Amino acid sequence: MIFSATALLLGVLAYGFAGAQLHSGSRDEGGALRSRTWWTGTVLQAAGFFLTLFARRSLPLLIVQSTASLGLGVTALLQHVRGVKRMTSRDWTALAGLLVGLALLASATLPGPAVPISMTLMVLLGILAVLGVVGLILPVRPLGAGLLAGLCFSFGAIGARLLIGDAAHPLWFFWQLPLANWIVGLLTGLGIVLGQVHMTRGLAAHDATPVLGPMYLVETLLPGAVGLWLMQEHPRPGSAIFAVVGLGAALLATAHLVRREAA
Repeated sequence: MIFSATALLLGVLAYGFAGAQLHSGSRDEGGALRSRTWWTGTVLQAAGFFLTLFARRSLPLLIVQSTASLGLGVTALLQHVRGVKRMTSRDWTALAGLLVGLALLASATLPGPAVPISMTLMVLLGILAVLGVVGLILPVRPLGAGLLAGLCFSFGAIGARLLIGDAAHPLWFFWQLPLANWIVGLLTGLGIVLGQVHMTRGLAAHDATPVLGPMYLVETLLPGAVGLWLMQEHPRPGSAIFAVVGLGAALLATAHLVRREAA
């Protein structure tokens, strides 16, 4: 539990440093792929993913996905310290609300391994992957790009939880993994790549708020719902109200921090 919490904290810090880099790099005149800033942000985001991957070994999807939004708070603090964008009283309130909301979620979290990979979960991941691929041929709209990015990051997060949380098949003994784990692994990687593509396309063409807002909403709620519905990731007995209130506070604070990032 301590190892998972530490990995989650370090992952959040990596996401926080990555946020500002990705936003500015995706708008470089030469394009995101030619931007050193964008690539730095992408590497940091990848580091954040791998760190939070280890957190998913024993922590359910809802708390991991909700805590990932704390990266926005880290970005805001970095900008404040560097004098790039000073935090207002509302920003500080939102950050405090995010911390309180995450603390409530943490108090309701019941750690444990993931459920075994089932055909139902594999079919669900496959359907979401198809939607993410089909989205590549659609016009780039801010809401659509944000929803697609959130959807793709969501099935990537679900797959990562299934893989790293599978106590019967440790991920590092990859040569012993059954076929189902390999399929989920491929879908997980596809989700991360597709999510990055949809997010970058949206940020390159539109303001950050209508892209990042839906993305954070979907990648928090969708994996959390799948965890509750299909993966037996229930809160501690008697603490459901804390999970609901904590999630609501975290989402409201995230919405404010997303608007701040775009201002």
